Amino acid sequence: MDFRIKGKKVIGLTGGISSGKSTVLEIFGELGAETICADNLGRKYFEILKDRIAETFNTADRAKIASLIFKDDAKRKWLENLLHPMIILQAQEIIKNTDKAIIVFDLPLLFEAGLEGGFDLTICVWADDKVRLARALAKGFEREDFKRRDLKQYGLELKADKADIVICNNGDRKTLKEKTVRIFNIIKGNQ
Repeated sequence: MDFRIKGKKVIGLTGGISSGKSTVLEIFGELGAETICADNLGRKYFEILKDRIAETFNTADRAKIASLIFKDDAKRKWLENLLHPMIILQAQEIIKNTDKAIIVFDLPLLFEAGLEGGFDLTICVWADDKVRLARALAKGFEREDFKRRDLKQYGLELKADKADIVICNNGDRKTLKEKTVRIFNIIKGNQ
């Protein structure tokens, strides 16, 4: 799967749960990049396919389904196989049609899906496990739910090793923004 387009810099963004990748994506958008969030696209296609999903899960409640899929690998794979192709196609359309020269695509499962080779650059947002857990709990996650979901992804150390750039996010938003701005300016200067 290749997202790269001549004349544009297409960046794959990843990280763990509550590492700050959504905030980094938002900052890139503020700086003028085209931003794509796989989770947002997933929610869009979930709504479109809600009836079909409800047939399989006996519910259309996203919270209940999320709880089920992180306990049942077969159901998680079924839902991924249903939604991921549509997410990828939509992202490709956005990348192709945008006038912006820098595109940042937030994919939590970037490396797990083997998509890293399709980007000009990959970035991993990294944070200590304790920091991520505290952030997740503050968002309303249960500790066990956080752990279950986190175990379904590669560990952050592995993601960081695979990424071209790692942004450490154990601090506040101001510090994260400063780091992201520096990276954006380097990318912009290397076009």
